[in-house]
Amino acid sequence: MSDKPEAGRNAKQEKAQFPEPETTSVHIFPEWCKGCGICVAFCPKQVLEMGKDQKAHVAHPEKCIRCYLCARRCPDFAVSVYGHTRKAEEKRNEGTDGEK
Repeated sequence: MSDKPEAGRNAKQEKAQFPEPETTSVHIFPEWCKGCGICVAFCPKQVLEMGKDQKAHVAHPEKCIRCYLCARRCPDFAVSVYGHTRKAEEKRNEGTDGEK
């Protein structure tokens, strides 16, 4: 139908090849955190905990499955999750197969 070359379409279909980071970091910006506890409540693996200063803290970073619920739910953008690996994807999908 169109006389345009197919190269444009194929270029969009190809994924960019970026090296995947091997480490993941969950960071709380304490100056932005108001201590609402939403990130703690939504974390499925209890990576975050409320500290004595009534602000969120990263208690168990090794448990993080990179679901990003903490960062997505934070009303003040005080939570950031960096990094992403294939192992993390496998871990995240691992518990969803047989559960209902």
